[in-house]
Amino acid sequence: MTQFAHPDNPTDRLLSVAEYTRSFGADLRLRRRADSGDYHRVSRGQYFPRDHWDALRQEERYAVLVCAAAAARQSELVLSHESAAVLLGLPFLFGPPNEVHFIVSRAAGGRSKPGIRKHAVSIDPRDITVVNGLQVTTVARTVVDLAAVLDPQSAVTVADRALSVDRRGHLAALATKADLYEAWERMLPFRGSVRAGAVIDFASHLAGSANESASRVNIALNGFPEPVLQHPFIVDGAEVFVDFYFPDEDKVGEADGKVKYYDSVMRHGRTPEQVLWDEKLREDGVRRQVHGFTRWPFSISVSKVRLRTRLLEFGLPTTRPALRAW
Repeated sequence: MTQFAHPDNPTDRLLSVAEYTRSFGADLRLRRRADSGDYHRVSRGQYFPRDHWDALRQEERYAVLVCAAAAARQSELVLSHESAAVLLGLPFLFGPPNEVHFIVSRAAGGRSKPGIRKHAVSIDPRDITVVNGLQVTTVARTVVDLAAVLDPQSAVTVADRALSVDRRGHLAALATKADLYEAWERMLPFRGSVRAGAVIDFASHLAGSANESASRVNIALNGFPEPVLQHPFIVDGAEVFVDFYFPDEDKVGEADGKVKYYDSVMRHGRTPEQVLWDEKLREDGVRRQVHGFTRWPFSISVSKVRLRTRLLEFGLPTTRPALRAW
């Protein structure tokens, strides 16, 4: 279930002193090799090849840290929250945390310490799954846990990805809304339940990126009209879809990110220049059919104030009651 940019799982390269001792009958002094630059020390007794570590994205490094922490404990603790999310392929809007999260039984308790966060809460066996040999909370339980504690944009980003289905078949839905509601109901009562329920209500399978999810939240918080997501247009005989269509104003908004131009997977074999040209032709074709078209980058998507300014300048009215559930 783990989704990474690299073709193999980067956590497979995690090495430990204990493993080397079992395999070769001697401690190969990985710490000295780390001091010399051959290995990166992930945690006590846990090392990773330096050249591969340097090539990992931030989320992948966090996945390695999570697996190292779980392996070091050799217990039945269940990885949860952001630590479960990274192994389940759920996104981080603002990057991963510095802590590894575990759920422990209320009876067992246990203190958190630097780098390790323990949540003494109840958990139903149905909300536990196994990923790469580690016990983690299910997608649905992870979404609810995070929806109860994260900022609105981050929480909706996670929930939207869990529900999202890519038209091209590159991404499959990880959960259904029914799954989310069932996990939410099993957890009741719990702190943040109202917030989590609002996130589930608001979540959509149509959001195509973290940019779009954050924008959706800030559009609602500012009281702008509710947009139609992934509205289709015909451009030069081909069907294309836009991020946000405001039907009463007949205007289109796009939450634009660099990833579509620079990520080789997203480019589908095209050069960045070709992607830019194709996007221009697509935009021109949509512009001919509507009364307004605008784009905004990630930095505006995640800012309630900056997106409000952009959309007011675009001529959108604030006629909808502002969302106040969060």
